[in-house]
Amino acid sequence: MVNFAFYLVVVTLGVLSMGFQLLGSRLLSPHFGSSIIVWSWLISTFLAAFSSGSMLGGWISNLSEERRGRGRWIAAAVAVASLAFTAFGGRATLNQIELGMSSEGVGLFTACVSLFFVPVTALSCFGPQCVQFLATRGTPPGKASGLVYGVSTLGNIAGVMLTAFVLIPNFRVSTLLSVWLGVAAAGLLALIGLLRLPSNS
Repeated sequence: MVNFAFYLVVVTLGVLSMGFQLLGSRLLSPHFGSSIIVWSWLISTFLAAFSSGSMLGGWISNLSEERRGRGRWIAAAVAVASLAFTAFGGRATLNQIELGMSSEGVGLFTACVSLFFVPVTALSCFGPQCVQFLATRGTPPGKASGLVYGVSTLGNIAGVMLTAFVLIPNFRVSTLLSVWLGVAAAGLLALIGLLRLPSNS
């Protein structure tokens, strides 16, 4: 039961991560269009966030138990707060960027970093901690890493397909961003609870 809940949360966070990229493209489109330049900045921002989050998560995993728990709560709070900022303040932020910056390239860079980099980094830092969760329960580290990132990538695929073909055509982006926020908050709470379980459970 614990393993089922664990993998369900990992898949859910994978869905959120890549689905968020498609929602980001729709958020940017009225202000910057949907050219290959826009997609290049967006994809690069997400990749940079995945990289930064993985390194941050590896660092948190090596902390003492008390500090590790505190780091998880801080990361979760940052993820939820930054997702809330994007969901409820994203349009206003983009309007200000569009009005205040004459260079489209600088404006696009600022928009991607301010709206997407922080939440994706905070979400991504839980990947290494999920690997550690399995490794401390007897799964060999290499296998644990493969399972976590393999299952997460399946969630990424599901997130892209679900968001592109079902959600975006039928719901407003603002509504979907609010849903993303709620699901992320619930998923992170569940994951933190699972990560706190003793290794013999």
